[in-house]
Amino acid sequence: MNININNRQGKVSPAIQEKIEAWLKASQDRFGEISSALVIIGKSERLDEIEATLHIKGKDVFAKATGENLYAAIDALTDKIDRQLIKIKEKQSIKKGTPKPALLVEEDLQEFDDEDQQEVEVA
Repeated sequence: MNININNRQGKVSPAIQEKIEAWLKASQDRFGEISSALVIIGKSERLDEIEATLHIKGKDVFAKATGENLYAAIDALTDKIDRQLIKIKEKQSIKKGTPKPALLVEEDLQEFDDEDQQEVEVA
């Protein structure tokens, strides 16, 4: 995986760089092949900003987050990116003609059972 971490105002501290690299490696292990990542760190008036672009199997995932400090911004960014990666992974795994995941089937059955009980009580 090719990782580029840039700071608009200066150099990136080793602690920040290690935190970002650890997050990207964990995301790669959880969600599959991440071929490249570009992370840009900046600072607005009072908030720290961070944005990331990940390239995954023909798709680009982009997110931008701000926080009172850089660590809070990184945590917000990881949440946003991970939600997008989960959505991509679910779309790849659930396709037309494949069976529904067991959790969805169980929820549907519980809904039907609740409706049947309500009808019996009314009658």
